[in-house]
Amino acid sequence: MNTKVSPLIQCINQIPFFDEFTNADKKKLAERSGIFKKYEKIGSTLFSDGGKGDSMFIILEGVVDITRTNFKGDREKPFVLAKLKKGSVFGEISLLGNQKRTTGASTASSPVIVMEIDKKTLESFDLGIQKLFHKEMILILIRRLDEMNKKLINLRGYVTLP
Repeated sequence: MNTKVSPLIQCINQIPFFDEFTNADKKKLAERSGIFKKYEKIGSTLFSDGGKGDSMFIILEGVVDITRTNFKGDREKPFVLAKLKKGSVFGEISLLGNQKRTTGASTASSPVIVMEIDKKTLESFDLGIQKLFHKEMILILIRRLDEMNKKLINLRGYVTLP
């Protein structure tokens, strides 16, 4: 019996998003071609703000900058909104809502390895894996909503809000 675990599955095993996935589920993901991308150069663009948003990303290794373009005159100067590290998930709102990207994403370290899941790929998985992806995305959205609510509550102490 071969008990050696592939480096890709070892990476997946370290990401909390996949905690509820079985070893068989993880193996199916690792065997799927085209969903894992490796970026060697710092500053490589994963996507740009305003672009078509039909996929989500999970960082398996490295750091990704989430940016927003600041328009001043004719010059575009992106600024970093967040630095996302290993285990971070982003782009899920564009995947679920099929909306244009409101931010950009580029590599901030080398290498960066991500799993990119688009709608077609998600729908091609068996229903068990689809359910796990949806459950994890919902939990992420709930956590983010809770964080925003806490920030709003804290802001009420400083600003009069309706």
